[in-house]
Amino acid sequence: MNRDFKALLEMAVRLHGHLCGGQVIGVRMALAGLRELGIKEPKGKEGKDLVIFVEIDRCPVDAIIAVTGRTPGRRSIKMMDYGKQAATFVDARTSKAVRVSVKADAFEKAGQVARTLTGMKDEKHAQIEALATMAEQDLLSIRRVSVAVRPQDLPGEPLETCVCQKCGEAIKDMRQVGGNGSVLCKPCAVGDCYYKEIPGDIDN
Repeated sequence: MNRDFKALLEMAVRLHGHLCGGQVIGVRMALAGLRELGIKEPKGKEGKDLVIFVEIDRCPVDAIIAVTGRTPGRRSIKMMDYGKQAATFVDARTSKAVRVSVKADAFEKAGQVARTLTGMKDEKHAQIEALATMAEQDLLSIRRVSVAVRPQDLPGEPLETCVCQKCGEAIKDMRQVGGNGSVLCKPCAVGDCYYKEIPGDIDN
């Protein structure tokens, strides 16, 4: 584990809260994506047009955020909950994009490497060391891809704000659903939402 990688991993661990294999994977995914796009300083001017689509809501995402400085609140991390350990790195300025995914047999190969390591405190640390040092071609699949990032999905000020005619809440970034002269938010339009409203006011 070289010094630069170790420093980035420590940064990821501080954000995530503990060291795990997912942090190692996320750091390696981020480094691969940045390298392929030619971005050396993602937290500086070089990275201002970087948009990342992450395909899982697990440990590697925190490491990708730590390394790149991109965040959902800055509209530069897009959550695509596919359950896959994969991320697509897009330079919105050049439209160049690369998808980095963990190979299906990567953990099996990491286990094989871990069993050859000596001097490790325990199996977990051996696995982490294996994930950090195994050959990139055994861990990751890297492919050129094309991603059409819409103007309303890019970082920056909202392009539009409107009000849902049913619930009265504001809708930003062209997420409204229209038709027959109405403007509705998506939950009101489809009659489905992740929460269920309970009648009555909250007692304070």
